[in-house]
Amino acid sequence: MSLDYHAIIFDCDGVIVDTETISNRVMFELLNEKGIQISLDTIHQEFTGYTTQHNLDTIEKLAHVKLQDDFVLEYKARFEKHIDQFLAPINGVPELLSKIQSPFAMATNANRKEMDYKLNKIGLIEAFKTRFCVEDVEKGKPAPDMYLKAAEALNVTPSNCIVIEDSVAGITAGVAAGATVFAYSAMVDPADQMKAGATKTFASMKELEALLGL
Repeated sequence: MSLDYHAIIFDCDGVIVDTETISNRVMFELLNEKGIQISLDTIHQEFTGYTTQHNLDTIEKLAHVKLQDDFVLEYKARFEKHIDQFLAPINGVPELLSKIQSPFAMATNANRKEMDYKLNKIGLIEAFKTRFCVEDVEKGKPAPDMYLKAAEALNVTPSNCIVIEDSVAGITAGVAAGATVFAYSAMVDPADQMKAGATKTFASMKELEALLGL
């Protein structure tokens, strides 16, 4: 498959860095320790790609509980410890980025500190000179704001952009921005991704290279 595109915009977590597995596992274990029973599959489905506040609201709604004020601090401390030990790029990402000739950027629901830390940790911060986080927009994903802002920074129209996402929230944002969305299906059901509006799904970065005509 070959497409006429002018730029590529990548999500971060679950697309560039393998954080979704870590964050969801940490959340699952912490909730269980506190006697809150939410399955790991549900966490993958309901939390992946969304903001921390969205996930906290979802926990309270699903479990009919009120989380203590220090829950977020406890979660973030444990998450950062695991990230420091286990964070790595998604297999094939460095090779993929080295082949891209078009302008590309990052748009993530993480905050700037988290985004920069992760990219520094895996040695790719210099690759993403153009990058946007949830602090740069009024509304994070699934709103399109971040992808619209990234396209503007790359001086291209969203309709000429390929967005690389994994979560339903991110796919929804990319589609709402007017971009073509390719979805990485390692952790999310491809059927859910297509339902959200993805044009194609792929299971490896080698497959993405082919989709992008690299």
